[in-house]
Amino acid sequence: MTGDGPEGLDELLDEHCASIGALTRHLREVILSARPELTERVYRGWHGLGFHHPSRGYIAAVFPRADSVTVGFEHGADLPDPHGLLEGTGKRVRYLSFKPDDSAPTREHLIEYLDLAVA
Repeated sequence: MTGDGPEGLDELLDEHCASIGALTRHLREVILSARPELTERVYRGWHGLGFHHPSRGYIAAVFPRADSVTVGFEHGADLPDPHGLLEGTGKRVRYLSFKPDDSAPTREHLIEYLDLAVA
């Protein structure tokens, strides 16, 4: 599935295997269906797809990696972590890590953390 998404997304995903590309597109769709007010932009330098809220600004990004896809939350260190799924130890960013054919975190977890990031 190509041609669906912001300018530069296909080129970003061309650098990855099909399963990582499909997972990245799936996570993008989950985010945009849960929060349709978000806008998106490919950041080639960060090798990711950023999401912006109209009043909260940059809130999250999807980063395809060699064997996983992470969803980073800009102010993740300040978010509650009700399921103990947020990874990272930096002062600001926390992320959820998704692997093809992996069950946790789930779509519902992603939506819940996304809602927390927007709140």
